[in-house]
Amino acid sequence: MLGPSRSPRPLAGRGARVPGLRRVLAGLLALSALACASGVARAQSTLSAIEDDVERIARRARPCMVTVIVQRSIVNPGQPRRTLNRVGSGVAVSTDGVLTTASVVVGAERVYVVTDNQLQVEARVVGLDPVRNLALLKPEGLELASLPLASRAGESGDWVIAMGYSYRGSPTQSVGTVALRFDEPGTSLLQLTNEVQPGNSGGAALNSHGELMGLVQGELGVPEAPGHRERGERRPGGMSFAIPIDDIVPFLDGLAKYGRVRHGLFGVSTRGAFAGGDAPGSERVPIGALVEAVQPGGAAARLGLRKGDLIVAFERERVEYPEQLARWVAVAGPGADVSVVWVRDEIKHEGRTRLDEAPSPIPDWMRVEPASMPAGGAGPAGDAGNRGRRVSRVAAERAERPESPDSTSH
Repeated sequence: MLGPSRSPRPLAGRGARVPGLRRVLAGLLALSALACASGVARAQSTLSAIEDDVERIARRARPCMVTVIVQRSIVNPGQPRRTLNRVGSGVAVSTDGVLTTASVVVGAERVYVVTDNQLQVEARVVGLDPVRNLALLKPEGLELASLPLASRAGESGDWVIAMGYSYRGSPTQSVGTVALRFDEPGTSLLQLTNEVQPGNSGGAALNSHGELMGLVQGELGVPEAPGHRERGERRPGGMSFAIPIDDIVPFLDGLAKYGRVRHGLFGVSTRGAFAGGDAPGSERVPIGALVEAVQPGGAAARLGLRKGDLIVAFERERVEYPEQLARWVAVAGPGADVSVVWVRDEIKHEGRTRLDEAPSPIPDWMRVEPASMPAGGAGPAGDAGNRGRRVSRVAAERAERPESPDSTSH
């Protein structure tokens, strides 16, 4: 006996309907929208957390920041004496010590600091290192909250919060990263992606823990005498740079231990040496520091250097310019055992010697008349601008500098 006949099930195809398909699709679309909304929410939550962290770090660091006001007198022939104010930033590293850049205060007649709560007191410069572009100020009768120093040097990719004050005394801050770290013998420089404002030189570069990882140096360029650009120099900065903590700590430790800044002394006078450049339009290539005089009994004399020798390397780093070599010698410090390579009569020589101590914290090769002192703020002291050009890969170190007959003593 045959059972009841059954109608065949329709096959899914054109014109066919699958029960519940619309509900399934609607559910999938809902889940996709929910996942997308969840991702956006998570991203917004992450951004909010970053903003909260930045604000928390900035709020804790702001009382440690000060405005640095420097006064200098300018005398032009036939005109009355004028007093110009220069504004930079500073950061308290102890209850009575404010760190700033040397280019802000060098050549100053009077220095003042203004705190976050608008207290203004006079300060004196207790330590000045124009080679590293660092200065330590002591405000009179003022006790400050201070920032902790980072225990680790900044590296490429690290987050940085840059804080300081503008020329008008308004607080500024920006968030960026370390784009590049450039190391030389005894010294380093950080290139940042942070925006730099006029007046930020001497401000704080903070890591993600709110520790001082560097000192904002601002835009690098050739320093100028006070009053030479005045309004013209108050422009937004380009690339920003910072002096790293591993340059700051030796400066502070040296002041604490010896009460002064101590630099190394090699005992030579040198000038630039270049290859090429005879044909019109040809490029001159720097090839080292040519020895013009040797100090009797000095470190270079003990090594056996003579007039006419060409110094081409210091501590396994190629020497291109005399100012470059002078900076490396200075920051190496007295007593440092250093390696030197030089060429005499086309024969390579190398050896090691122990550096002496320079008689002054301001080397002879950086000395200028007070009226021509670096203006500070936006520019570094001495040869630091070379480092910036090398870091940014813009051009060869001081490629635009003509060969000078003047010697560099170091």
